Amino acid sequence: MGCSKSILETGNFEINVKRSRFIGSSQRCESEEEAKSFIKAVSQEHASASHSCWAYRISLPGREVANYSDAGEPHGSAGQPILGAIDRLELKDVVVVVTRYFGGVKLGIRGLIDAYGETALEALKAAKPVMFCPGLELIAEMAYSQWNDFTRLFREERDFSLQKVDYTDKVVSVIAVRKDEVERIAGFFEERRISFRFGDELSFVSPVE
Repeated sequence: MGCSKSILETGNFEINVKRSRFIGSSQRCESEEEAKSFIKAVSQEHASASHSCWAYRISLPGREVANYSDAGEPHGSAGQPILGAIDRLELKDVVVVVTRYFGGVKLGIRGLIDAYGETALEALKAAKPVMFCPGLELIAEMAYSQWNDFTRLFREERDFSLQKVDYTDKVVSVIAVRKDEVERIAGFFEERRISFRFGDELSFVSPVE
C-alpha cells in the first residue's frame, strides 16, 4: 500500500453567514463505524441545531467508500459540497460534520453550497493535512558523533520521525522510518557497525509539501 493524504488531528471551524451559524468538525477515521460514531457524537452535541450535514471518504482494502447526507437541507446543497471539500484537498480516511443553526434568513441553494463547502474546507485545513506512509520502527544505539552524522544526513519528518530518544553515555533512539527508506537507513547503521533492531510496523507521518 502506498502513501495517502489524511488529517493528523481533530479540526474545527466556525463562520456566520447572514445570521446562520455554521460549525465544521473534522476527524481522521479508518472505518465507516468510526465515521458514523463521530457523526452521531457531533449531532448529539448540537442537538438543538437546525441541521447536521456530513460526508466521509474512507480507504478499504481494494476500494474506497464515500457517503454524505444533506440532513434536511435542499438536495445537493450540503453533503456534496462537504464531500467536495474532502476531494479538493485529496484526503482519505476523514469525516466532516457541518452543523447549522438557522439565523432566520434563507441563503438559497448557491449560498448553502458555498457556506457548507467553505466551512468543511477550513475545518479540514485546521486538522493539519499530512501524508501517511507505510513505515517501520527502528531502535538503535550509537555514539553521539554517529547520531550527529545521522541527523545531518537524514532529515527529520521526511526520512524519519523521532519517537523516543534517551541521552546517556550513548544515544538510544526509537525512530519511525518510511518503508522505502528502511534499506538506506539500515545501510547507514550497518556501515558504521551501529547496533540496531527492527520494531513494529506503523504509519510514517510527514507534513504535506
